[in-house]
Amino acid sequence: MERKEALKEMDAYLKVCKTCTTRNDKKWANPSYNRLQKHCNTECNTGEKLLRIADVLKDEVRARRKQKGVSA
Repeated sequence: MERKEALKEMDAYLKVCKTCTTRNDKKWANPSYNRLQKHCNTECNTGEKLLRIADVLKDEVRARRKQKGVSA
């Protein structure tokens, strides 16, 4: 998958996440809990798709960070 294609796909999925009722429930998605992240990564279809795209881009991101001298 090309980088630009992957980023466009991620943007489309993130638009769905912005309207997610679970994400927008402030009591449930309180930052002190990791419930939201666990829900998004395991139970949410959109979250799983985002993780797959992130895996595709992982090597490229590491290479760019290494070039800039940032620890990966």
